[in-house]
Amino acid sequence: MSVCESAPGGCAALCRAAREPLRDTAPPQARAWLAVEHPGPWPAFGWPSDLPPGVAEVLTAAPAYAVRPQLIRRPDREGRAVTGERVVFVAGGPVGARWLERRLTADLCDVEKLDLAALADGGPPGFGAPLRERVLLVCTHGKRDVCCARYGAPVARDLAARGLPAWETTHLGGDQFAANMVCLPDGTYHGRLDRGSAADVAFACLRGEVSPAHYRGRAGVSPT
Repeated sequence: MSVCESAPGGCAALCRAAREPLRDTAPPQARAWLAVEHPGPWPAFGWPSDLPPGVAEVLTAAPAYAVRPQLIRRPDREGRAVTGERVVFVAGGPVGARWLERRLTADLCDVEKLDLAALADGGPPGFGAPLRERVLLVCTHGKRDVCCARYGAPVARDLAARGLPAWETTHLGGDQFAANMVCLPDGTYHGRLDRGSAADVAFACLRGEVSPAHYRGRAGVSPT
């Protein structure tokens, strides 16, 4: 464990000062993604008690298929009070042939219909409508690590205010690198973001590019 990971309450600030390397810190085991809209609150570990049991079972089973499960919400007040249809994203595919699907549903139990094995195989499962646009997930999971809320929430709100497709999300890994952002479907990780740097990084991600100064790597690809 690094000094940044063990520092109580301020790991991200310590890591910024220490300039702990960012490269090759994206999780190599995440080859596909399942992101389900849920307004919170999000517990530090596990899933909210108001998720349908079958949905929680799918999310719990997903990592065994190299599928990374995330809860997401819009970074505004309305995002904390979802009353209509919810968004579910699934993403995957090999580098150079990534894909993203979006499903709108009034019943989260639809997630139980998702074939995790098919998703793990790399091809689009036909669970939702294909999207050509990319989306951005910014970790704001404060109950998991306070740094994620402290650094991530302002970044998510600022990106959304600019009209970018940014969502708040649960734990992405590497809390000491907050604020952390993933671009789907590419699976590219960027860290140590703030309101001054996040917009440029986000625009680059949406063009399919990476920002070297903040790049953590690509999920599902082993460090070389």
